[in-house]
Amino acid sequence: MRGRLIGTIAAGVALAATTVMAGAASAAPLSWDVSRDDGGTSGDFTGAAGVTVLTTESGIELTCDSASAAGTANLGSGVANPIATLPDDSTQFNNCSGPFGLTFNVDHQGTWELHGDSYSGGVTTGRITNIVADISGPFCEATVTGSVNATFDNSGNVLAVLPAQTLTVSSVDPNNDCLGLITQGEAAGFQGDFVVTPGLTVIGS
Repeated sequence: MRGRLIGTIAAGVALAATTVMAGAASAAPLSWDVSRDDGGTSGDFTGAAGVTVLTTESGIELTCDSASAAGTANLGSGVANPIATLPDDSTQFNNCSGPFGLTFNVDHQGTWELHGDSYSGGVTTGRITNIVADISGPFCEATVTGSVNATFDNSGNVLAVLPAQTLTVSSVDPNNDCLGLITQGEAAGFQGDFVVTPGLTVIGS
């Protein structure tokens, strides 16, 4: 009886260890094969979007008529995250406005990074991280920080920023508080679709 009990315990321990190892393996970070569709060797790319919208937790929408971005993809096989980077001041937002005729500028600060988390059917799902964006205009000075969820679709070369409110309004100037429309500490989300040129193919493995 004692021998069977010890054997059962040993088997259970072995099964648990196998399960933990399998879980660790499945959670291992992906590597990426990144290439240009035209066969070029430079990772530089641009992105162009139509209307983009920043929505705060309280429901305030700040809308820009168009936006552009410039970044560098890490071309190659077995590439680790980040897949691409967007350097300081490389993203531009045009003709931005909010409620009550409020107009504002958005200034990209620091290097933003595109990280892939999963891959299926030609679509990479991930995040743009390290976001710092200053919002400024008449009666308004604020900063938004954090990360946004995003997908990249090989078939359309579209980097889509998803609207989940994963950003934070990290500061608001008390003397220029955006007419009280934006509150420090509240969550915010950003949405926009950027068509990437030249086209890229990203494959996770």
